[in-house]
Amino acid sequence: MKHFLQNKKYVKARYIICGLFFLFALSGCNRVTSVFSPGPNLTGTPEPTSSLTLAPTKQPEPTATPEPTATPTPTPTPAPTPTPEPRQVTLLAVGDDLVHDSTLLGGLQEDGTYDFNHFYQHLTEEISAADIAIINQETIFGGDQFKYKGYPTFNTPDAMGHAIVNAGFDVVLHATNHTMDKKDKGVEHCLEFWKNTYPDITVLGIYESKEAQDTVTVVEKNGIRFAMLNYTYGLNGIKIPAGKEHLVTLLTWNNRDYIRSQIRQAKEVADFVIVFPHWGTEYVYKPDKNQVAWTNIFAEEGVDLVIGTHPHVLEPVEWIDRPDGEKMLVFYSLGNFISGQIEAPRLLGGMANVTVTETPDGTFEISDCSVIPVVTHYSEQVGDGTYSTYRLSEYTEELLQLHGIHKRAEHTVFTLEDTWSLAREILGEYLEE
Repeated sequence: MKHFLQNKKYVKARYIICGLFFLFALSGCNRVTSVFSPGPNLTGTPEPTSSLTLAPTKQPEPTATPEPTATPTPTPTPAPTPTPEPRQVTLLAVGDDLVHDSTLLGGLQEDGTYDFNHFYQHLTEEISAADIAIINQETIFGGDQFKYKGYPTFNTPDAMGHAIVNAGFDVVLHATNHTMDKKDKGVEHCLEFWKNTYPDITVLGIYESKEAQDTVTVVEKNGIRFAMLNYTYGLNGIKIPAGKEHLVTLLTWNNRDYIRSQIRQAKEVADFVIVFPHWGTEYVYKPDKNQVAWTNIFAEEGVDLVIGTHPHVLEPVEWIDRPDGEKMLVFYSLGNFISGQIEAPRLLGGMANVTVTETPDGTFEISDCSVIPVVTHYSEQVGDGTYSTYRLSEYTEELLQLHGIHKRAEHTVFTLEDTWSLAREILGEYLEE
């Protein structure tokens, strides 16, 4: 009985131990589920084996840095193409440089040489300011092989050429009635002087060969080509030696076909054509029939500008209608620029100012023109260094009282009032006061 009871106690204890062990194991399963299961299985279906396998943690995709949005560059508004300034040239032309005996004395120095620079000193600034400045050298530079003298067969020292250049002139006209005063030798010396001393000066009207005579002279300035032609009506009865007809070109009716052909050639090689005729009747204030006839020919051939010399007094300015519908401007005579003449009207001359401007269609026209009156001054003692030409607007009453004309020509009356009156009467609206 005792043994049975002991065994019964043993069995009871074993059951208790086994129950505790079962509870312990059960509580252990609950801890595993709480660690590995994401939550209670609501269906009661056993968890698959894979649920107990740890999956690798997926790293988030890196966020791409967005490319910066390019700000569109605004298209610049193209600057308007500037309209080029029209080409333009200013021309200045003066009348007769007529060197009488008294004029020679005005340039004679104590050592026997000549200096004429002071003749131009009051106008040098205006002459030099022009794009192209032209002077009519009435008397020939015949060289010291001949005596220097005045009227009637002139010979002027080369020193006058130096003074002309120093004053600012670019073009020298030599076709005059005094071109052959020292025959062919005088003309040839004059040509040599210019060629050797001032090769850049344009010399018109006298030529060293037939080829040179037949070639139209073109002066280009500011992109404008000017054809320039210079002729004389005659040579005071002096004949050109046979075989040397090229020395000077004559403005005679028998020569009109040649002159027409030269103008046509000029129009082919230049933009603007100028004729410088030595023509007209001395001391007459209006153009004569010969001038009118030649003016008509020049207009027919399409000349743009005519600037005349020889009468030794001023003559009118006039626009002429050309047959082609264009216009031609004519200065019939610019009078004397420098002289020793002793009549009051012959002391008055003119500086022609002409502006040539390009038009929108590429041709060229005269956009402005005028004449500035000038007066030659010399004193009673012509060798005292005061011989000079002034603008009439700058010529004073005091200078007028000192003029040598009052003693040299008592029969003439020289006053500022009369001189201005004559200039206004001849030039009219073209007078620049």
